[in-house]
Amino acid sequence: MPMPPSLRELQRAFGAALVEGDGDALAPWIAARGIDPAARLRIYRHANLAIHVEALATSFPATVRLLGEDCFDGLATRHAAWIGSASGNLQAYGADLPGFLVAQPELTAHAWVAEVARLEWLRQEVALAASGDVADPFALVLALAAATNAAVRLQPHLRLCSSAVPVLGLWRYAMDLAPAVAPNGAGEHVLLWRAGDGVAMRAVDSALASFVRALLAGERLAAAWANASGTAPQELLAPLLEHGLIAAVVNASEETSA
Repeated sequence: MPMPPSLRELQRAFGAALVEGDGDALAPWIAARGIDPAARLRIYRHANLAIHVEALATSFPATVRLLGEDCFDGLATRHAAWIGSASGNLQAYGADLPGFLVAQPELTAHAWVAEVARLEWLRQEVALAASGDVADPFALVLALAAATNAAVRLQPHLRLCSSAVPVLGLWRYAMDLAPAVAPNGAGEHVLLWRAGDGVAMRAVDSALASFVRALLAGERLAAAWANASGTAPQELLAPLLEHGLIAAVVNASEETSA
């Protein structure tokens, strides 16, 4: 009789059986107790897949509605079976779903669905991100006037989604918040941030999107303004100040001392 595997080997074999469906190496070491070992492993595998499919459905409700429950369930099951989760935290599961949807042949003519999924994952990131201190807006205005080439620290929950399709309109339609939108309509830039217990979204023009993108990349104010096609600084800063999305303004001397 072969030597029994170690606990570590059993755990690895069990994980492989859940993810890959191959339980041959593990089956001899599973007590039947009225259920065939292979059948017992299938029960665990199906339950594991169902948990992951449900997690995706929770994070991508608009995508579910756009595809239909049956179609989404099939694609989500395929994702869970082929790729699975690299983390034990199901809240982190789904970051790669938009890219996965792009690669599915049955969605070739519906690439906009993946764009909505990308927006939904950014909503998930916003909901889970930390919050920075909300600086006094008057103090920020004074600091910005005194140091036009300062570094601006944005709230860590702020995100930007730039899409070639009307992604916010499609999301709103899917969630029964707006009339139908043509998927081949004009693209949109969308700011996302946490507002209270929810996630706020706002479509913005390309100048503000370029400005925010530059700040998120660590550019200083002067460089960020240069990306904004000549739009007045106050027009770019106003919506960020209005929603408390600027955490701090740091001039060069403060950065050096820090």
